[in-house]
Amino acid sequence: MKVRKWLTINKRGSARLTQGRPDVSWDEVSVYLEVNLPKELFEKPRLEATINIPEETANTQPISVEVIENVKEAIKTATGLTFSINVIKEEKEND
Repeated sequence: MKVRKWLTINKRGSARLTQGRPDVSWDEVSVYLEVNLPKELFEKPRLEATINIPEETANTQPISVEVIENVKEAIKTATGLTFSINVIKEEKEND
């Protein structure tokens, strides 16, 4: 994206931007600006996460609510994101 504007600054340091060439007073100077910005600058980042849990660390014991809340709070503190954790006991099929 190209942005083309005129920046006008007076001797007191006040500034303004205009689309077209401005009329300037005796105490002003105008500078034509062209700013080239990549479109990626305006795209939202995509957050990705991969979590791998080795089989040998699998635990069949229930996880306490306190542990779940601590993990949720740690993620929120580190990232600012609200995180939901659900622990669901796997039901075994009857043969």
